[in-house]
Amino acid sequence: MELRHLTYFEAVARHQHVSRAAVELSVAQPAISKQLHDLERELGAGPLFERVGRRLRLTEAGHALLAHARTIIAQVDAARSEMRERGGLRGGRVTIGAPPTVGERLLPGVLAAFHRRFPDVELRMHEGSTQTLLSLLDSGEVDVAVVTLPVPRQGLRVTPLFAERLVVVVGRDHPLAAQREVSFAELTDEPFLLYQSGGYVRDATVSACRAAGFAPRVVLHGGSLAMLLRLAEAGLGIAVIPPLALTGSEPLAVLQIREPLLQRTVALVSREGTLLPPATLTLRDFLEQELSRGTETAALLRP
Repeated sequence: MELRHLTYFEAVARHQHVSRAAVELSVAQPAISKQLHDLERELGAGPLFERVGRRLRLTEAGHALLAHARTIIAQVDAARSEMRERGGLRGGRVTIGAPPTVGERLLPGVLAAFHRRFPDVELRMHEGSTQTLLSLLDSGEVDVAVVTLPVPRQGLRVTPLFAERLVVVVGRDHPLAAQREVSFAELTDEPFLLYQSGGYVRDATVSACRAAGFAPRVVLHGGSLAMLLRLAEAGLGIAVIPPLALTGSEPLAVLQIREPLLQRTVALVSREGTLLPPATLTLRDFLEQELSRGTETAALLRP
């Protein structure tokens, strides 16, 4: 078994397509197909993929091999990176994932500070929900990610950073705007603006409504957090959001939630059990230190 066998196999597993893997790797499609056949013959565990329509799906044997392949590839990449650094190259590339609130409000200053200290490290960003970012972490497209706990997965290093209580926002002309706090029982007849699927805020909102004895009357599903704020300003409905999303300049009334307690805990996650490249380790340690001050930083950013 050679490294290129595992590299080709991992790329095909990620794309679920030989031709797309070939484009990424700049290798002829027949060459990849041959290497996969050679790998299957050498392992003797049967086919690694099965065809479903136009896509390839991992078999049970393929799933078992994929975890080992990604570990080996990560360790080889880390070894290469460390050798380059020992040879004088202090660069590298790291991809970080974060939800929009953290990406827009906390990361700009933190990443700027990191770049001043490590100017040769190339940074890349992905924004998305916790579910999306964990999938990108699994596939290797993201190296470290800021997510909302809980994380229902093993094999990850999880470092809690800070927590914040969710709030309700309404337009300033809304009847509730004169209040400072509200319970979910008071929101029974309100139209709701719900955040994108797969995120903690949306799930927590729906669960709180059900606990209060009603199903939310939803007037908008999905959309960016910025859009939800604009629509709340326009009076289309109310929204439950993390305070970190607010700048303080929005024409909105912000209501604390009296009951139930809705709180999100933000954490930094990375793969565990793999030899991470030096640039990734450096950024991870830097983010853990800087974003753990998120409670103080977020308090300064809130209205």
